[in-house]
Amino acid sequence: MDEKLTKLRESMDETVFKDTGISTEEKYKILNALGHQKKLGLFKSRILNPILTVMVSLVLIPYIFYFGYENLTESTYTQTNRNQEGYENIFSSKHIDDIGVRTAIKMGHGQILDQTFYDKTQDIRVNFERVMTDDKETKLLLTFQSKKTDLKNYYLDIFEGKTSINLIAGNHKVELDNVGWGSRYYNRKENLVAEALSFESIKEYTGQDIRLEIQDLTIYDGNGSGRVQTDWPLEFKVDQSAILERETIEINKEFTFKNITYTIRQVEFSALETRVVVTGPDTRLLTDENGVQYQVKSKLELQYLNARKIDEEFGYIVDGKKSGVFLRSSGARVDPIFSKGEMQGADDEYIMVFAPVKDREDCILLIGDDIKIPLTK
Repeated sequence: MDEKLTKLRESMDETVFKDTGISTEEKYKILNALGHQKKLGLFKSRILNPILTVMVSLVLIPYIFYFGYENLTESTYTQTNRNQEGYENIFSSKHIDDIGVRTAIKMGHGQILDQTFYDKTQDIRVNFERVMTDDKETKLLLTFQSKKTDLKNYYLDIFEGKTSINLIAGNHKVELDNVGWGSRYYNRKENLVAEALSFESIKEYTGQDIRLEIQDLTIYDGNGSGRVQTDWPLEFKVDQSAILERETIEINKEFTFKNITYTIRQVEFSALETRVVVTGPDTRLLTDENGVQYQVKSKLELQYLNARKIDEEFGYIVDGKKSGVFLRSSGARVDPIFSKGEMQGADDEYIMVFAPVKDREDCILLIGDDIKIPLTK
């Protein structure tokens, strides 16, 4: 233990743990204590005075290790100064099956939140990492971990699960709708879950203080779905760094696939995705004899999903042995984001979602082996 403390003191910064040999569990203990001290006003900047860092470390760390970090927290959240490298490695890796999220992290997009909440009832430590939003969607990146609770079957499912997200701004409160399914990765060794939640835009709250409340975890196991009651709060001011721009281009181009004529209504470009909005005779909502509306998969949607493959480790990926629907930009293939399935547009629309493209002026829709459509006016 003395050797680890010496290495930590030599780093002179509580946000830098790389190569110190300190375990993830011990990091959380140290950071939680330091976070509480910052809340009391002892720390005035992200880079601490080296002498003060050593003094606080010498006093607090043995105390934390002896009594345990749970005794210092009572279901509270704090601002922390954690090393960003660890979470960025998770959210930029193939374990997150949303290529848009991976690309955005590598490009440095989004507002860093860096807040920790400890749910004492469930013994779950939640780390709110980053948020980014444009005109159509918001991505909230977070991880949660536990020493006692097995998180293998714990999900934040706002698509069709028990989980919900509420936004509170002043006296205004609204439940936020999902956008696609989001992306999840479970690290068995660390008993840690990484979630890239996807919900409606919060861009209109730029410059405002808001509170997000994530309510209830969804449990998926052999008995179906269940619920664990939780209330995880996150308060922050929506900064300009969270805002991403979305460009919409009206296309109105027709093409025929399997004897069905479709119209490409528009293309939307953002740092998170590329959307192609299509209409056709088999993309519309249908109505049965009882007046109930329903929808069946169009021939184009079936072609889009034909290349989808479910991988146990990496989620929804492209099956390279099958044809599908792709984009090509700057000479490179651009893959679908399958985790954004079942997105709702207008009643007659079908929305295909792909990764962000490098060159919006050079973007071609590829359907099967033969159909190529430039996505320009």
